[in-house]
Amino acid sequence: MTWEDLLKKVEKKFGLPPSEEALLFLIGLNELGTWPAGEERQVKADLIRLGTAVLLCRAGYLERVGTEAEGWPIYQRKALLPPWPAAEQRRFLREAILHYFAEIGEL
Repeated sequence: MTWEDLLKKVEKKFGLPPSEEALLFLIGLNELGTWPAGEERQVKADLIRLGTAVLLCRAGYLERVGTEAEGWPIYQRKALLPPWPAAEQRRFLREAILHYFAEIGEL
């Protein structure tokens, strides 16, 4: 699957073209499994951060070490990220998102 294929698939399912943040949000929500309690803006930001953490964990930069009482995963740094320029960070993020959605098989 290409980046463009993923964007088309998500747009078809949700009716809007997704941003990278929207895809991270979907990953976070998928990993948490439920909509958590809390103020909506904060929950959305937390789900985006969770999506990012999931991808960094899969890439070997973080390790999941537990779960909070509210069900949120706890991560610990395993390795430092390289000091990539912005373009390389974006490439890494997009590849990680593509691999994630390819592994889960569907949205």
